[in-house]
Amino acid sequence: MKKTIIFTLLSLALCLPIAAQDVRFGALAGVNVHTANYLDAKMGFGIGAKAELGFKNLTEGWYADASLQFESHPWQVKFDGLGTNLYKTFTEHASPWYLMLPIHVGYKFPVSQNVKLLVNGGPYVGMGLFGKLKYEMVKLDDKTEEGTTYDNVFTAKDGFGNKIQNRFAWGAGVRVGLEVKDKYQFILGYDRGFNQFYSNFGNSRMGLYSLSFAYMF
Repeated sequence: MKKTIIFTLLSLALCLPIAAQDVRFGALAGVNVHTANYLDAKMGFGIGAKAELGFKNLTEGWYADASLQFESHPWQVKFDGLGTNLYKTFTEHASPWYLMLPIHVGYKFPVSQNVKLLVNGGPYVGMGLFGKLKYEMVKLDDKTEEGTTYDNVFTAKDGFGNKIQNRFAWGAGVRVGLEVKDKYQFILGYDRGFNQFYSNFGNSRMGLYSLSFAYMF
């Protein structure tokens, strides 16, 4: 399934220029808030490059948007002692980094002479690169203990042989924003993961809200 999805997206990326009339490139940077199921939201950020391709033989305004982004998707989860008499609270927090490839199709609506409304959506794939899992434990005497549980959440396994965090991610997302003077883009986005995110919670799915700025050359 993973190979099929990745192959489909890469094939789409290679075929898009054939149907394109205008191609331009840009750079982008932004912040995100990761809200995976059962995990606490934290803020991350990312940088990357993007390409836009205007389609031939379609009403002016249709375009494809693809980008390659280096992003952090931090998360944490907090446990209470619950009568274990071992600690008061135990918090795990991680800052995994991904290489993300979203491929979207959208439309640009003219708002004024220099402003356009952008709307697009489509699938994405991501590959986890690295990121530590750390902990903070508040003991019964209120002393705090900190340490590193795993040096890389994508390669480490728990006591049952399960991966701590899946290296590959895929899902779909939507974007809405404004383009000013055909150069500056201000974009709000949401991505929803389709595969399991974190092994300790079998139904966990990635949810990512983002705010980014792009400059088109």
